[in-house]
Amino acid sequence: MKRAKIFAAVIYAMLVMGTMTFVHFPELQADEAQAKIGAEQARATALQAVPGTVKDSELESEHGRLVYSFEITRPGQRGITEVNVSAMDGSIVDVHREHAGKYRKAEQCQNVGSQSSSHRDLL
Repeated sequence: MKRAKIFAAVIYAMLVMGTMTFVHFPELQADEAQAKIGAEQARATALQAVPGTVKDSELESEHGRLVYSFEITRPGQRGITEVNVSAMDGSIVDVHREHAGKYRKAEQCQNVGSQSSSHRDLL
């Protein structure tokens, strides 16, 4: 019982310290000022790769890369397709489809190097 309380206190302290670090050091956050490609240009690139409706978007750091992440719904299909566009050069970094359901499975198509129509064949 005493071990469980100590473990919970340590976990809580780590979460608090992590949150404080993130808030007090804004350079650790993904910043649009660092991006060389604008959000609208990245959005157009994502919609060119996967036509549909953008439900959500954000600028984030993923695997050490600054990317715009777009969640796109496609007419007649269930689930969401996530498209990551590099904020540095505007290339497609990742496309994967998340299926609806209790367990969301993902089909990964990583490191897609071009903006060709071959993305439509993958989905």
